[in-house]
Amino acid sequence: MSDDLTTTYLGMELRSPIVIGACPLTIEPETARQICDAGAGAIVLPSILQEQVTYSMLKRGAPIAAIQESGYQPQQDRYNGGVDNYLPTIERMKENLPVPVIGSLNGATDGQWLAFAKEIQNAGADALEFNWQRGMYDPDESADAVENRLVAISRDLCETLSIPIAIKLNQNFTNLASMARKLQQTGVDGLVLFSHRPHWDVNVDRMHWTVRWELSPADYLGTILEGLVHARTGGLDLSIAASGGVRTGEDAIKAMIAGADVVMVTSEVYREGPDAIQNIQQGIRRYLTAHHHSSLLAFQQLRPSVELTPQRLMRLEYVDPLTAPTQSLSQSSSPASASANYYDPTTSNSTSSGDAFGHRK
Repeated sequence: MSDDLTTTYLGMELRSPIVIGACPLTIEPETARQICDAGAGAIVLPSILQEQVTYSMLKRGAPIAAIQESGYQPQQDRYNGGVDNYLPTIERMKENLPVPVIGSLNGATDGQWLAFAKEIQNAGADALEFNWQRGMYDPDESADAVENRLVAISRDLCETLSIPIAIKLNQNFTNLASMARKLQQTGVDGLVLFSHRPHWDVNVDRMHWTVRWELSPADYLGTILEGLVHARTGGLDLSIAASGGVRTGEDAIKAMIAGADVVMVTSEVYREGPDAIQNIQQGIRRYLTAHHHSSLLAFQQLRPSVELTPQRLMRLEYVDPLTAPTQSLSQSSSPASASANYYDPTTSNSTSSGDAFGHRK
């Protein structure tokens, strides 16, 4: 079995392509140790939020006003340990863990709060992940304006920091390939595709929408694969991490064929614990052995390039699958039988139940 899973991400050599994405698990020293013992190639600390940094900068002068102006809420500190603990945590992680430690910032605007990125670097972080969470809902703000703001922030970060920088994008950009190219030109080292999206619903009794956080669903990988292919169109030369929906070694292989250099695994660790990392690695090793690849890097060097014209992409995503040979309705006995040749992702209802971490009872 091929055991060499060494790869590169953001210019760093990793012993494994499995990176544990930003989440509260990585801020706990014992959990982080177990994750590394299971074989993770790197960890990303939970993001420090723009609201927290802004509050920390303002609170000395007027604590009450600082809360109102920053949007800070005390429960945010339970997510990531808080601004005061974040830098010492990086220092401890660097002393005790055998893998790169990546700091993370989450924000939506520019401003003085971004200076905290330099403090993350000075604390010893091997790289920075900037999670861009700019809502795109203002009818008076164009897509160009939103993209230009992110490009400007990325350029400022690159001019300020000497460590590698990855930009974590959401899925709202109208032309991901163009956005990726613009970010490459600013000097960033990589992309993370994509930031996790919460689940929206509507409460029919209260007549109001609700938003909740949930683990990545089982069928989420396809969305990530689409983004990877789009971003790689035209020969993009940046590190890319696939984030979301990777549950098995086969999922990881699919993501790497589509264009990822590493895969970020979070939800599956919540479901299965650190054993999920070992299971995914074993799946990758089995694939490399079965297909006679001497190493992971040798496999990655063989993945196909992506060259798609807009018209071909339209056919690939819509026309071809829609018009693929199927039984016509006129030749079938019922609409149900006519649709038998279309994939139906709906699963039958399960009677099993599970706990908060997804373990079945």
